[in-house]
Amino acid sequence: MLILVQLVDIGLDDDMNLAVGVEWREDSFEITSGQKESWESGSLASQGFGITTAPSGFAGFSPESQGIFSRRSIALFVDTEVYLTDDFMVGGAVRYEDYSTFGSTTNFKLSGHYTITDDLAIRGSLSTGFRAPTVGQANVINTTTTTDSSGNLTSAGLFPATNPLSQYYGATELAPEDSQSYAFGLVYERGDFFFTADYYNIEVTDRITQSSSFTVGADDYDALKALGVDNPEQYSQVKYFSNDFDTTTQGVDVVANYSLELLEGETHFSLAYNWNDTKVDKFNPDTTNELKIRRLEDEMPHHKGTLTVAQTWEKVSMFVRANIYGSFYAVHADGWGGRREADSSFTLDAEMSYFVTDSLSLSVGASNILDTEPEKVDGNFEDYWWKNYGGKYFENSPFDFNGGYYYVKASYNF
Repeated sequence: MLILVQLVDIGLDDDMNLAVGVEWREDSFEITSGQKESWESGSLASQGFGITTAPSGFAGFSPESQGIFSRRSIALFVDTEVYLTDDFMVGGAVRYEDYSTFGSTTNFKLSGHYTITDDLAIRGSLSTGFRAPTVGQANVINTTTTTDSSGNLTSAGLFPATNPLSQYYGATELAPEDSQSYAFGLVYERGDFFFTADYYNIEVTDRITQSSSFTVGADDYDALKALGVDNPEQYSQVKYFSNDFDTTTQGVDVVANYSLELLEGETHFSLAYNWNDTKVDKFNPDTTNELKIRRLEDEMPHHKGTLTVAQTWEKVSMFVRANIYGSFYAVHADGWGGRREADSSFTLDAEMSYFVTDSLSLSVGASNILDTEPEKVDGNFEDYWWKNYGGKYFENSPFDFNGGYYYVKASYNF
């Protein structure tokens, strides 16, 4: 990447900041064939093991899967920023990028910041975006031994969208994701008090995700073999990456900080809050089911807040941080074992440090000091066939199931 920055006199009180640049990239993804025994169909195929698998449940890569896949791109961009008046700053950027596999795209961003008073300012931005599928998403091949809804073993394959096995079940070549977004908010600062509040709205089209699984039935074997698929009978399920859905995500970020002298030291209060909401505007019912849509929209809390109180003296510092998570839609293993609205939750972190010297400090602290656990799956856990898979908790909790994490550490700054 090469960037050139220059101040340009355009006849205003302040010079315009101008940046131009060029970027060249090459991304590669390599698959190496595994040991023969890791990808051959084994003697237990009749019991549901279509391919011999390691203890992790993943088969090795076959010689047909191996290869080095690469993509090149070159980008040109221009970025400007200038104060039109003492109170009004505007910015603009344009980026052109050409991919060896997906063609070209042009995106832009406009931004502005206006100072209303010495304490209050407003800001906003409007932009478009682009994300090409990764080389891995476009070329990945993976086979796992998993279970169906009845608990039976089954072999599931993840294939590139360009693979004939995927295309038989509706796959098309991956396209880039496009986005349009805007945001606006305010900034207030007076003395030791600092406050920001921003609203954002992001529309993404052709979002990439793994499709739902398709059952490979005996009636499909002849047609798949005619397409060049070797041994289709070794797969019970097939899925692939696809441009499945469009979404709109909106939210509000609020941050407030306040400092003062207290208890013969310096005290700092910090509050951060986020409301976030995602709606699926359009999706392909052939590759995405209603459960995935519900998970995309509600599997993470819409509300999250943190409140931190930090105290510093000459030799000692400490902080306490409270984390609050709103309710969310809880699921287990894509639905097995119950789905329901999980309650809001609360965790607490704390740390204390002692400054031995200007360079050396000793700390003791804890994350989730109250040892709060995520919600457990409904019903009698022992009654479910999947109890052997360690699924005691809902899988999408906003914090993990390991409970409290306690530590002692020493830090030295050179």
